[in-house]
Amino acid sequence: MAVEGGDGNARGQGPFRVRQSRSADAAALAEIFHSAVHGIASRFYSPEQIAAWCPEAPPAELFRQRLTDGRALWVAADGNDVPAAFIDLESDGHIDMLFCHPRAAGQGVAAALYGRLEAAALRQGLGLLYVNASEAARGFFTRQGFAIDRRREFERRGVKIHNYRMVKILD
Repeated sequence: MAVEGGDGNARGQGPFRVRQSRSADAAALAEIFHSAVHGIASRFYSPEQIAAWCPEAPPAELFRQRLTDGRALWVAADGNDVPAAFIDLESDGHIDMLFCHPRAAGQGVAAALYGRLEAAALRQGLGLLYVNASEAARGFFTRQGFAIDRRREFERRGVKIHNYRMVKILD
């Protein structure tokens, strides 16, 4: 599935293509995560909250481990096959991560990734998807048919942050 990149994507190299992640994507995923938190989520959280959430890009090894722990993980890659966004699905229906590089945001990339995830969840026979969505992601998941279950308050590095547990029953 290709997603046309409007005025260009994160690298300016044509449309995005959704594909399964590979071990070689790990460093790019860490960079996307860091860029998304600092470039998109920073519109919704204070500088102190952003610094507590993601003070620096996590090590690529953290993402390499996630690529082999049983979850499904898809990337939206540009025309040079460089990842610009990613989403994952754990076996119980939990979406742990959906992050898009700011330069690729607003181009339908997250929706394309989510579409691939939901199709896979239905094939697996999952009846429910759930996510702890950031303030930045709450609207996106609402548009995908998720409902807020509750607001969650938690602490990271001594700083209070919130997100929303959201659920979607699959038909």
